[in-house]
Amino acid sequence: MISSPNAARTGASGLPIICDYIDTTYSPVEAPYPEVNTFLLGAGLVVTRERSGRLMYRPPKGMGNGVVAIDHRAGFARFSASGGICSVFRGQGVWEEYLSLLGTSPHKVTRVDAALDLPIDAADVIPSLCARHPTGKANLSRKALAISRLVSVRDDGRESGTFYIGRHAKAARFTARVYDKSLEALQVRGEVLPTTTRFEVTACKDSGATLRDAAQPEALFWHIAAPALLQRPEGVPMWAKNQDLGWVSPPRTFNAAEVLQRRIESSAELDALLQVADSMGASGRAYMLHLLTRRLNAQSSSEGLSEAV
Repeated sequence: MISSPNAARTGASGLPIICDYIDTTYSPVEAPYPEVNTFLLGAGLVVTRERSGRLMYRPPKGMGNGVVAIDHRAGFARFSASGGICSVFRGQGVWEEYLSLLGTSPHKVTRVDAALDLPIDAADVIPSLCARHPTGKANLSRKALAISRLVSVRDDGRESGTFYIGRHAKAARFTARVYDKSLEALQVRGEVLPTTTRFEVTACKDSGATLRDAAQPEALFWHIAAPALLQRPEGVPMWAKNQDLGWVSPPRTFNAAEVLQRRIESSAELDALLQVADSMGASGRAYMLHLLTRRLNAQSSSEGLSEAV
């Protein structure tokens, strides 16, 4: 069994366990899109629309990475925040505020990832985990899940990569993976990190995870990770599903007029469109204003998510 080298000394509260993904779904008529849209724009994110209609909110260059994806379909609406954007929101001090906004409408948390980075080498960790589970299966709940590995040889000649429990197990409520984060950072982003292994668990659909688990992921993490991956530290709170009643984060008030003014005045896309209009001659700006007015008139507030950008 692999245990955290700092667990006994620092206790559970001293370990940097984070939420690395959050996915919530709503009725298509109850999604809190107007409030979340204002929050995301106020946080400085840039929005684009894919051909499918999905809205993608990303931080500008130099602010971080990741995305908030918002889908609005006939039968449901889904808000998904990647690990990178979770990190951006934590850095801005608005992470719990974002979660609080997600909770303002009836919803279901359909995925939560919780992760812990430790300064140990995955080239040592992965063989140890394989030795611990010689049957090729491991229990994250009552049902044993298949173990798989995806490894390669690093430049130092050692084999490393990712160890999975429950990969592609669609019916599983919990899954997990352990991977060489320093190798992943180098291969994917060209980023050099100290030796780091990430232990990451996922609470899937119907697991009973809530927004509280995204805000306070420690109990959920250890519920899934121990004892299959790590030894549970003493003093860690026990996890209970569907127990977020009373969890709130004080909302920050956004001034909608200030958000509109700042975003319009700093919009590079409007500047570029204005140049196109000017290239049309004297009537170009009037035509651009006509198109903008037509677009605004075509959008009623009731259309919300499906039409607004």
